[in-house]
Amino acid sequence: MKRFSEVLQWALLWPLLAMVCWGVYGPTLGQAKVAFGGSIALALAMIGIAYGIHGVGTGLALLTFGVVPDKGNWNTEGWKKGLAAGALGIGGNLCLISALHFYHNVVVVMPLVFGGVQMFNTVFTCLALRTMPKRGFFAGVLLLTVGVVLALAVRPASPHQEGAINWLFLPCVIGVWLCWGRYGGQVQTTIGSFGKSGIRAMVALSVACLVLGAGGGFAAFQLGLEPSAILAEDGVTKGLIAGLITTSGAWGISFGNRYVKGGHAVVMPLVFAGAPVVNTMYAMKLAKIGIAAIHPLFWLAIALIIAGGYLVLTQKPETAH
Repeated sequence: MKRFSEVLQWALLWPLLAMVCWGVYGPTLGQAKVAFGGSIALALAMIGIAYGIHGVGTGLALLTFGVVPDKGNWNTEGWKKGLAAGALGIGGNLCLISALHFYHNVVVVMPLVFGGVQMFNTVFTCLALRTMPKRGFFAGVLLLTVGVVLALAVRPASPHQEGAINWLFLPCVIGVWLCWGRYGGQVQTTIGSFGKSGIRAMVALSVACLVLGAGGGFAAFQLGLEPSAILAEDGVTKGLIAGLITTSGAWGISFGNRYVKGGHAVVMPLVFAGAPVVNTMYAMKLAKIGIAAIHPLFWLAIALIIAGGYLVLTQKPETAH
């Protein structure tokens, strides 16, 4: 057990894990939704179940067997904040699945999500501290805006392109920005309330994801809100895999913040810089889009989104410790 604890301290492992997991999450989630007959509800239910297995289960196991030193304590305030964090997390997943429902091109959708989440993370931090961001933030917003517009203008099409873009996907993407932009700060306050215990915070927010995701998703399915929904074995498998992937990414962030020198300020820019690249490469492979089919300006757009996201995330005001 001591040796396993030492492995956990391989600092760079954690942001790398989160980068890869969150990079492949979107395409995998899209596959699950298709296997469910396009059902948003069933895809969401699988995400909730996965959080119950890997978030709650893994967290309780780590605490029970003392794999990671933890001096935190369970308390009502921590649970309240943790459940709120989980609600934001599952809300963001609902908006993401809906965005992929209206527009299947994950090569485009996910970079937009990654860039906007970073921007709103800084916005919410500034609102909480009642202060303005650093000057570089506005340059980052400009780069993000240009990158998003350019990515949409020269977006790649798969050999089986679904037709005209349904612009309803954009409000859904904005919903992800709002939920996940606030999520990070809520998780940090939860960790503080649990005596600086990231593991307990993960357990609490995962309980909310399980209840809201699985409960809400299966309720919508039973009520017949999606007539085309199919509870297929292939969908269950792909949905659980997608859920376990994103939960693993969340654990990567949790341990990265704990072991990487510089913590959150170093981990998040690394993850959000690499995840869009991983997503683009993986989604292109799944959609069988060749490099030659990608307009050079699309790569420029991805670079602008990454650079803009890095700026807006690193130019937030310093929080008190």
